[in-house]
Amino acid sequence: MSLVLVADDEPAVREVLSQVVEDLGHDVIQARDGEEAWQLARARRPNLIVTDHMMPRLSGLDLCRRVHGDEVLGGVPIILLSAVLPHGAPEAYAFLHKPFEITEFEGLIRKALAQAPRPKPLEGASAMEVLGDWVAQGFERPLTTARIELERLCAEGKADAGALETLGAQVRTLEALTRDFQEAAHLAARAVTLKPVMADLGARLSQALEVSRSRMPAVRWLLSMPESPVELRCDPARVHRMMAALLTQAGRHGGEVRVELESTPAMVTMRVKDQGPELSDEERHRLFEPFRAEGPGGGLGLYIASELARLHGGGLSVESTSGQGTTFSVVLPRG
Repeated sequence: MSLVLVADDEPAVREVLSQVVEDLGHDVIQARDGEEAWQLARARRPNLIVTDHMMPRLSGLDLCRRVHGDEVLGGVPIILLSAVLPHGAPEAYAFLHKPFEITEFEGLIRKALAQAPRPKPLEGASAMEVLGDWVAQGFERPLTTARIELERLCAEGKADAGALETLGAQVRTLEALTRDFQEAAHLAARAVTLKPVMADLGARLSQALEVSRSRMPAVRWLLSMPESPVELRCDPARVHRMMAALLTQAGRHGGEVRVELESTPAMVTMRVKDQGPELSDEERHRLFEPFRAEGPGGGLGLYIASELARLHGGGLSVESTSGQGTTFSVVLPRG
């Protein structure tokens, strides 16, 4: 079974094409215009894209060019449909001139998916999972002892307050690193199972933002989201963790951080915009790699956030522009 993205601004045509794909035994996600198709493609990473050419906001031809030039999506085949283009486009895997026969469309779907690239299987997954649990268990006792002794020293009031505050911050850092390592190991081993329920993402984001405000009071946090609840079926604890990782990353640069939550019938999008320095193409491509200590985003937070977004059927992307900082965008589908 594969995932196919169908993009067409005509609802009736979109439904017919989607039904054909589903009858062939594949999953379908739908987009109503080219821009929505681009966002869904980056979030869901489909095995095949079927797109009309004449669409609002972004044409099918422009969508082909964006996908063709993307490092992650560049190998995804695209079937371009059009009544006005006589011969299609070289960026598309195949072209169908409207109107066309359903049997012809079915044949192209089968052929394209047979040649579509497949993700490589992860090796050594079980060993990674065991290592994560071993590290977490090994650190648990000394960290608990350190926390107890630190609380005792604070209660006695005899030690230097500044030194105690520094030690407390270091203990919290080690506790967070231990939790992150265990979670990252399980994610790398594909051993994380979500516990989805209906949750209000707006409320979850507000809670995560309050924690960030208390930990980074020098940052000016700005929040924009719908007044009504933004409900989504998700794993609330892990969505909270994903939000916290993005807020922590953005807050490192200080200054102003803008947090936005948007909702459409098809998806929910959260953006976190910081005022940090522009990231190079190489830095952006390596940003979500696990167990990387050097460079922007070093650590496990962004890798964990990216993988948790993927497990929810969505994705995490980053854009960085000179003088405008960096924007992290999480897209979570509703269906």
